[in-house]
Amino acid sequence: MYRKHKEDPTTYTVERLAKDYRIMRQRVHAILWLKELEEEEEKKLGKPLDESVEKLIDSFPEFFNSHCKEFHVASLPYKPDFKVMPEDWDGIAKDLDEVHYELSMKEDQILYEEFVQRMNFNKKKMAGEVKVHKYSRRRPSEGWNFTVEKLGPRGKRGGSGGWKFVSLPNGSSRPLNEMEKMYVKRETPRRRRKILP
Repeated sequence: MYRKHKEDPTTYTVERLAKDYRIMRQRVHAILWLKELEEEEEKKLGKPLDESVEKLIDSFPEFFNSHCKEFHVASLPYKPDFKVMPEDWDGIAKDLDEVHYELSMKEDQILYEEFVQRMNFNKKKMAGEVKVHKYSRRRPSEGWNFTVEKLGPRGKRGGSGGWKFVSLPNGSSRPLNEMEKMYVKRETPRRRRKILP
């Protein structure tokens, strides 16, 4: 999987690999990242890593074959929902299985986007771009940069009219960079019901 993606990433995308190997897109992302880390570790050590587990899996494939496609199934409330329709109503009620499938696909996309967002943050954390130690967060000699949120019409925040920018120690301001946008996105509350994986 990793070899195919590395040789031709435009053809062997995450979506295609997930379809070919019958696994979730989140798992494909995790496998590709793991193999990327293993490759970097091999370069540091100057020798290949231990592959005894991979050889064991290859020796007994019948114990590790996936019996069906991996996918997210939404949990529906099992209770009657009766509605009284007018006499001239000629609409068509949706099939329950169709509604269940659409809801599952919608929830799966939400879970996938959240997974990619968290994984990208963890990548930056491992690369040392995210400051986690208290000594790395000391006040710079030129002063702090502050993130300021300007409210929109009628005191609205976020997508309702407000926007954020960075105020520099010298009194000037600048727009958010990619790292700061990622922090803002992580702080934004997700207004949705709890999704069971």
